Amino acid sequence: MEKPADYDHLMQHAQQQFPDARIDITYTDDEVIHIDVDGYRFTFEIGSDDDAYMFSDGATVFEIPLFLDPTWD
Repeated sequence: MEKPADYDHLMQHAQQQFPDARIDITYTDDEVIHIDVDGYRFTFEIGSDDDAYMFSDGATVFEIPLFLDPTWD
C-alpha cells in the first residue's frame, strides 16, 4: 500500500516532538489518523476546516502543522 501524501510530514514532526520514541502512524478508512508514541495512542479526526493536525488522547493534545502538498491546486 502506498503511503498517504502527508505520512512523511507527520512522521518528521512526531519524531521532533518525541525524539527517542518509537512512532507508528495508522490511517483508517473512516478518516482518522492515529499516531502511536511508544504504544500510546493519539488520534486526529480529519475535517475540512482544520488549521492543524490536533492529536489527542482525550487528556493531552499535541499539534502538527498542516501538510501543504505543492502538487495540490
